[in-house]
Amino acid sequence: MINQHGGSSSLRENRCHIWPVKKDDTQSNDIAFFEKAFREQSSRWGLYEIVLGCPGEGNISLYQSVNQGADVPHILIAAGFHGEEPAGCWGMLDFLREGSPELFDNVAVSFLPLVNLSGLSAGCRLNSTGQNPNRGFTNGAEVEPSVEGKVLLNYEALLKNAARHGVLCCHEDILRQQAYLYTFEHTARPGHFSVALRDELERFFPVMEKERVDGCECEDGIIFNHFDSSFESWLFSSGSDVAACTETPGLQPFAKRAEANYDAGKWPRYLEWAHHTAEVRPATGILSLATYLFCSGLTSP
Repeated sequence: MINQHGGSSSLRENRCHIWPVKKDDTQSNDIAFFEKAFREQSSRWGLYEIVLGCPGEGNISLYQSVNQGADVPHILIAAGFHGEEPAGCWGMLDFLREGSPELFDNVAVSFLPLVNLSGLSAGCRLNSTGQNPNRGFTNGAEVEPSVEGKVLLNYEALLKNAARHGVLCCHEDILRQQAYLYTFEHTARPGHFSVALRDELERFFPVMEKERVDGCECEDGIIFNHFDSSFESWLFSSGSDVAACTETPGLQPFAKRAEANYDAGKWPRYLEWAHHTAEVRPATGILSLATYLFCSGLTSP
């Protein structure tokens, strides 16, 4: 068990973590390469880029499908809040690289791939001024929002609309061998949405059974309805139907962590299952499964 009396926090905040991205012959902190590749894929998908702001280390951009005004489910997928947690960003890129834009014919999707650019560039959890970009979003929070958080809060209405049917934030816990997730539903206990995402994580990693994580009770891999001042908690409290924050284990290989967010090789079988022509759902990765759950009405218990 990680020591929760300051030990885990200091280990996360005081170390830098960078991994090789072998498939691209680069490093996980190569933000210039990532941004170029992401823009190429967003163009292929027909997404448009909204530059939300530039807190000093580069632009924070939101990429949206063109059907934001349509009467379809609206979902937001985000990553890159903490600089030592890059696998969600790279998994999102692979999701676009290997997927088909046809998946989003009936859904309005928004991607927020990079938030803490200074932290990601250095491989460090906090931003360059020592702020946590995933805190301070709610009114009355104990901490002020970071410079990145203030950029996002300037677009409060846009983000709430983008996430009204669901929000998925891809995080990591670099101190652990086991995966877990935070989920939010308008129920007393974890419903199908929470359990399905937990089961998908378990296809790739061992899942934490029962333990306290940063003061929160984790049971069967799920920390349920834990309200703080994080981005995902704020959006759920502001009206999103469901929300989740996945935590892939940073002590596992980087390539496997990126793959867990999107398993490119199983895409055709996933489409067959999603359209009810295959009985067994393949391991698809968190982004694919969450998108399906958001859009199919399978977010209730």
